[in-house]
Amino acid sequence: MSIDRSWRFTYLNHTAERYLQQERQNLLGRDIWQCYPDLVDSGYYRVYQQTAATGLPGRHTDYYAPLDTWFEARSFAHDDGITVLFRDVTREREHAAQLEFEASHDYLTGLPNRRKCMETLSGAVAEAASPGLTQGACLAVLFIDLDQFKEVNDAFGHAVGDDLLRGFAKRLVAILEPEFFAARVGGDEFVLLLRNTTENAAEAFAHAVLRELAMPFEACGRSVCLSASIGIALLRDAPESAEALLSRADTAMYAAKSSGRIQVCAYDGALDRGMRDRLALRMDLREAFAANQFELHFQPQIALADASPIGAEALLRWRHPQRGLLMPHAFLDVLLESPYEATLVEWLLNAVCRHIGAWRRLGVSIPRISLNLSARQLLCVELTDLILRIARAHDISPAMLDIEVTEDSLVSDIEKATSVLAALKLAGISTSLDDFGSGYSSLGYLVRLPIDTLKIDKSFVRALADSEKASAIIRSIVGLARSLGMKTIAEGVECQHQAAELKDAGCDAIQGYLVSRPLGSEAFAEFMLRM
Repeated sequence: MSIDRSWRFTYLNHTAERYLQQERQNLLGRDIWQCYPDLVDSGYYRVYQQTAATGLPGRHTDYYAPLDTWFEARSFAHDDGITVLFRDVTREREHAAQLEFEASHDYLTGLPNRRKCMETLSGAVAEAASPGLTQGACLAVLFIDLDQFKEVNDAFGHAVGDDLLRGFAKRLVAILEPEFFAARVGGDEFVLLLRNTTENAAEAFAHAVLRELAMPFEACGRSVCLSASIGIALLRDAPESAEALLSRADTAMYAAKSSGRIQVCAYDGALDRGMRDRLALRMDLREAFAANQFELHFQPQIALADASPIGAEALLRWRHPQRGLLMPHAFLDVLLESPYEATLVEWLLNAVCRHIGAWRRLGVSIPRISLNLSARQLLCVELTDLILRIARAHDISPAMLDIEVTEDSLVSDIEKATSVLAALKLAGISTSLDDFGSGYSSLGYLVRLPIDTLKIDKSFVRALADSEKASAIIRSIVGLARSLGMKTIAEGVECQHQAAELKDAGCDAIQGYLVSRPLGSEAFAEFMLRM
């Protein structure tokens, strides 16, 4: 279209008639701003005015609501006024918007991704530094990490895992307040941004997230329950960068995970020191295996009927060159989260078999040695073949080995766990269920699993002195084990009174400080020779 210097239409082609929804004879000679008063002070208006005043070409892209269309307008000056060339750029804008969405959002859940999260968090941090927040309010960042999600993927497949992530994202969005923000920043990691909130409100919302996770998800025809560890970092008065705030929430999340998972933990300065320690230990792991810094101690187990030794539990220790002898609680979580977890399985099996061979050469008879494996170690390696191969290499009978597992190692994939335990039993390798009574204690799965021994959790043993209920529970566990053809061992036995109560309850064996503290290899051999 063309417009003269008095802003009257002088020419329109057929496309311009369609766009302006008027026939040309109704517009020619009329003032454009009187015909379209809504365009006054619009971007188009300013560009046309600028072209007419300066003689320079102008360009403007804007949304035209009557046609629900994006137009690019280019204006050119000439002696009689200006001419404007229009182009429909709606498809280009939609394509660009789609590309921007894909670049800033997670393809699986549709939530904003890490890039968008950092942009939004940076803006929120800047807003928090300006006046206007409610008195006592703060900015809260929640870092959510789904617990043992890798095991879910390994057990059920990535299709189920993806379905679970989508389901969790939908639940998050459903409970978000309008001013809150959620993003998926990693495989099973999510970040929530709570504006203008309080510490108590942030913690309450974190627990609401845990409750949402506790309700079963339907994924690819399976019903699966999830849990999470959540870290919280708060920004009140002190200036802070978005990166530092997110890092603090991440640190708090790891502290929550270290506390036993399904936890909420708020950041404080002490956590940084703990995380630095964990990082340092993780970096030391390679040297630990290369320099043979790991070692095994052995806690004897004796039969209650005649006090004869029935075996021992192998307990991992790390003789760190700077920190001294480290107990498992100081490093095991770090080790199991590292790439060296698979290395540990082979190391444990070789070490146990090597010790059995050395004791045998000393004339020490060892009925059985138990070693502990995690859920991934039990379910994600060809365990039976590995044990048989290592036992043959050391000329050790598989019957001298016992694999201890915890209940949570089994319930993540009961079908695979049953298959693995059955294969171990067929190969002559016994299995024990550790800490029985402290976890799920589901009779349904207990009936199905080919377990040889139930290890009664030490919390029940400690409570024997002042709790009749503890004694009743132990008797029930012993009765249950007998009815299923299993033996029982009580852990943490420290006095004769406990041993007498356990014997009276029908428990088969005990281990604990009453029998012996965990011993190094030589001391254990001497203990066995004295027995």
